[in-house]
Amino acid sequence: MQNPNTPDYKSTIRLPQTDFPMKGDLPIREPQIIAGWEKNNIYKKLQEKNSQGPGFTMPDGPPYANGSIHIGHALNKSLKDFVIKYKNMNGFSAPFIPGWDCHGLPIEHKVMKDLTDKKITKTDQEILALCREEAQKWVNHQREQFKRLGVLADWENPYLTMSKPYEAEEVREFARAFKRGVIYQGVKPVYWNWTLKTALADAEIEYHDKVSPAIYVKFNVTDDKTLAKLGNPKGTTSFVIWTTTPWTLPANTGIALHPEFDYGVYSANGENLVIAKSLKEFFEKDTGITLQNLLTTVKGADLELTEARHPFLDRKSVVVLGDHVTADAGTGAVHTAPGHGADDFRVGQKYNLPVINPVAENGTYTDEYPEMQGMNIFKANPVIIEKLKASGHLLAHKDITHSYPHCWRSKTPLIFRTTAQWFIGIDQETSEIRKNTLKAMEEVQFFPEWGKARFEAMMQNRPDWCVSRQRIWGVPIPIFYHEETGKPLADFDIMMRAADVIEKGGIEAYYTTPAEQIVGKPGYRHGRDILDVWFDSGVCHAAVQARRGYKNAVADIYLEGSDQHRGWFNTSMLSSMATTGHPPFKALITHGFVNDSQGRKMSKSLGNVIDPNEISKVSGSEIVRLWAASVDYGTDVGCGKEELTRVTETYRKMRNTMRFLLGAINDFDAKEAVEVSKMPMIDRWMMHQLNKLIVEVTKAYDAYEFYRVYQLLNHFFTVTLSATYMDILKDRLYTWKHNGLERKATQTVYHHVTTSVMRMMAPILTFLSEESYGYLKDKAHDSVLLESFPKANTLWADPKLDITFDELLKVRSEAQKKLEELRAAKTIGASLEASLKVSAEGGAFSALEELNNSHAKCNLREFFIVSNVTLVKGPLSVSAVKADGEKCVRCWVYDKLSTAEGTQGLCPKCVEALA
Repeated sequence: MQNPNTPDYKSTIRLPQTDFPMKGDLPIREPQIIAGWEKNNIYKKLQEKNSQGPGFTMPDGPPYANGSIHIGHALNKSLKDFVIKYKNMNGFSAPFIPGWDCHGLPIEHKVMKDLTDKKITKTDQEILALCREEAQKWVNHQREQFKRLGVLADWENPYLTMSKPYEAEEVREFARAFKRGVIYQGVKPVYWNWTLKTALADAEIEYHDKVSPAIYVKFNVTDDKTLAKLGNPKGTTSFVIWTTTPWTLPANTGIALHPEFDYGVYSANGENLVIAKSLKEFFEKDTGITLQNLLTTVKGADLELTEARHPFLDRKSVVVLGDHVTADAGTGAVHTAPGHGADDFRVGQKYNLPVINPVAENGTYTDEYPEMQGMNIFKANPVIIEKLKASGHLLAHKDITHSYPHCWRSKTPLIFRTTAQWFIGIDQETSEIRKNTLKAMEEVQFFPEWGKARFEAMMQNRPDWCVSRQRIWGVPIPIFYHEETGKPLADFDIMMRAADVIEKGGIEAYYTTPAEQIVGKPGYRHGRDILDVWFDSGVCHAAVQARRGYKNAVADIYLEGSDQHRGWFNTSMLSSMATTGHPPFKALITHGFVNDSQGRKMSKSLGNVIDPNEISKVSGSEIVRLWAASVDYGTDVGCGKEELTRVTETYRKMRNTMRFLLGAINDFDAKEAVEVSKMPMIDRWMMHQLNKLIVEVTKAYDAYEFYRVYQLLNHFFTVTLSATYMDILKDRLYTWKHNGLERKATQTVYHHVTTSVMRMMAPILTFLSEESYGYLKDKAHDSVLLESFPKANTLWADPKLDITFDELLKVRSEAQKKLEELRAAKTIGASLEASLKVSAEGGAFSALEELNNSHAKCNLREFFIVSNVTLVKGPLSVSAVKADGEKCVRCWVYDKLSTAEGTQGLCPKCVEALA
């Protein structure tokens, strides 16, 4: 606006400046801000400030202490940080105690691998110490990375599942569950990781494609009663089974049929084959065998308890009935090995079939199958196939790719193996966990709502929870075994004494304390099973929510990724229902996975991995935070160059706007503030827009819709504020009367906008808000986070102005088009070189007239940023021409200029401003 070459330049008001930098230099400034939080104890001050406020509890679902954080971690912790900062700025007592999952296979496996590679032998106690050291190393590493993201938390006092108090409380929770009758020992098939020699729970299973041999095998019928039920066909007759696990055949004791299926006895190549009639065409296509004649048809139910012979062992295979038999593939006759399958075990129990488990913990055959003793079961597949081929029992064989269960940590293909394990029963009459959980979920809120159906499905379909593991690095199951009989001693009081031992000395003390001292009598030894790590994290409700200073023991929200519907959400719910009978949370917030811009899973091989630590180093953590806020986390979200470039541009605009605002109010004193009712109309409109923003942003934060906060703030900064209000009123700051009502009204608006917006964006754009807050002259605290979140003000609200300005901005849009036409024709350069003639009627005319009469006679030309506006009644139209008059040397408006001494070359407005 000002022209430094004119003699009157010094009398032009310069835009006040601050030291607020144009460039962010975020990689440098952000660590300085974090250091300031630590130096000034901002987290502690925040908790003290809100100590009398209502409680808000959001426990941290603990990440595993292993490796650097990835972009999924960054999304999760950023969302949690948004919640905690918003709640604290709203006066809630909302601590955030970060946590880490520290026990488990990956850490133990890493320690044992290092020892094996170096051929070093250690005692169990030494291994536990090494595991603890390994976990602590990654806790410290990840803690610094999370702090670098700007997450405010009780970093000096996190909860660790390997801490003595946590381990002790976990044992007490197991004891409480046992006392309620939901813990039992059962011998049944469980998912087994044969490389790590331990059982796994459903939550630790993921499915990947695997190539397996699919074989059709004949089980000959030699029993006369069975042959009679099959119509006494001439020649060799066999039930045909289909399986993708040949290695389980040594454990076969039955053949399952569906009671409602019709089974046909077909002649084929001189023998008779029994399969489900509905699968005849599938069988023929899959095997290349033509079933020539249908000799007879028998209902599955009529074949119950008939017999066939095992193809290579001297053993009968009993025909049983089960609804798990399907007609979508195979033969409708299911090979049944109760030692190696959940359905097999269940139907085997019903029919009292022998449970044979000839597989050792390392995945090799035991002496129960001496022919292949010591051989790995997967390596045995081709050997068994050749054995079947040689004996004439193999009908067909091909390799197929199918979805198969794998360990989510080691990625090892799993097996089902029947062992004695400890379970939490979810359908026991004493607790009816499943039934009560599904009922209690009606009172739980879900964000987004689709999470409810997903979570319910997980609860409806899950089996009993196998909570025992056969490892070292974990919390011991506090059950002792008789040295002579091996019988377990499970006792609540003994369990609680074990917890007291662990409270004092950790899990190491449990193993070094004589069993007699804990049990109270001789003749017992420690059990060697440990608790599932999902039980570790699942009892956070007891070990953290109830013991670490939260006002609400039942959490207000749990916030994690969608995989936790079968993970932490699930196990937290089950463990709480097992011990307290109620959920540990009131609401669940679920976010999706992070993919690349094309929706592909991130992987090093594709080269599409986004590392939040690298973004922080190069561009600043604020960019990661703003990205996390910008996405609709209720679905899987994309993160790549495109998304990061977009939010970086948004950040730049917001930063530059904050810089302008801080400069505009640098010479403003709050004592000079103009009452809203006395402001010109455009300023009152801006205050109304600010009030609406506060209402909508608050509503979005309350609904955990951070992408709405992002959208609302972005629109306000770029459209409402920068492109409209600031664009129109910039001239006031430079050239209007320094202490005049209009200029002070604008500064009052800017002051309200600055102080309100920096608080509204503080939970998300923490670093920009904190840096901006540091330049306020009238700040009251050491940090913007100690300020209160802005509240809507009814004195600012004026809904009628929305209608008025809808009309005004439509006309302004038309005017800008006409001005652009003049620029294109090179008739004018700046818009101040033009004059407008505006014809309007009805509401538009009333709005323009009202604006023109609001406080200052130049309001219309200020609104359109031109030198003159003529308003007439008539159909809406706008015309633009080059302005008459001369150019004011001070404000560059074209007008009739003063010739008087001292004000020569100035327009009337500038003469008045300098009077």
